[in-house]
Amino acid sequence: MSAIKTILLVVIMMTAVVGHSLADLKVVTTISDLARIAEAVGGDDAQVSTLCPGPRDPHFLPAKPSLARKLAKADLLCYNGLELEIGWLPLLLNKARNPRIKPGSEGDMDCSGAIKTILDIPDGNVDRAMGDIHALGNPHYTLNPENAVLIAKEMAYRMGQLDPENKAAYKDRATVFAGEVASRLPGWYEQLSEARTKSIILYHSHWNYFTHWQHLKVVGEIENRPGITPSPRHVQSVIEKGRDLDGVMIVAAQWDHQDVAEDVAERIGTSLAVLPGYSGAQKGTDNYFDFIDRLCTRMAEAATAASKE
Repeated sequence: MSAIKTILLVVIMMTAVVGHSLADLKVVTTISDLARIAEAVGGDDAQVSTLCPGPRDPHFLPAKPSLARKLAKADLLCYNGLELEIGWLPLLLNKARNPRIKPGSEGDMDCSGAIKTILDIPDGNVDRAMGDIHALGNPHYTLNPENAVLIAKEMAYRMGQLDPENKAAYKDRATVFAGEVASRLPGWYEQLSEARTKSIILYHSHWNYFTHWQHLKVVGEIENRPGITPSPRHVQSVIEKGRDLDGVMIVAAQWDHQDVAEDVAERIGTSLAVLPGYSGAQKGTDNYFDFIDRLCTRMAEAATAASKE
């Protein structure tokens, strides 16, 4: 092999190594909200993909071989935790056999570890007869933008560990993300001023972080056991309770049983807000900020409609 060819081969090999370490950090997230945050933090220095797209309910995701192949290439796995993905993520990790993201490795990031306050931790023993109860607490914490800031900062730290050359860039982007959230918080809060005068009936506890953040008054759930179609008796009791309240609105995710939610709203004589469960679940919500905007707008519209009933 000539000296020129040898030099060219060395340059190509060095370029490939540097390209992977500096500009090719592969980040896989389990849900779309985490992907949007990771994209904001990673910028041009990371490739981000997600396992569960926004329109899908992450409680029920088939463990397809294509998802295991994504994990096999990942440098960093950012997952929701609190047992949200317990039905499929362990299976995928076993199939992927990627030591970089195995539990306890630098590439293993349970995003729930960044959250200061976990809601709805059940008391006493939990069993499957109670429905899809999360023994570690409510896993839907990304619906509070203040939690998204905590996640962004932790992602920046973990990305910086894996890619030290771009550590400062990750940290700067997380700071920008936090600043954007801070600038929008007053507007989001003002937008739901009328909703705070209403009583909220949820289809499912998916929305508890959002309602807690916005100081909305939740008075009940259409589901009497999470993840299980509500019994007619329970639905009737919810309707009777709603009729006794002065100013009530119903909130459901797009994957909930819409016929049940619509029937409850109609029989109470009030409005129903059908919301995207995660970013990307509806057109125009691919950006995390657009997603929160959509939630606030739909809730505000439902509150106004409830006032006119």
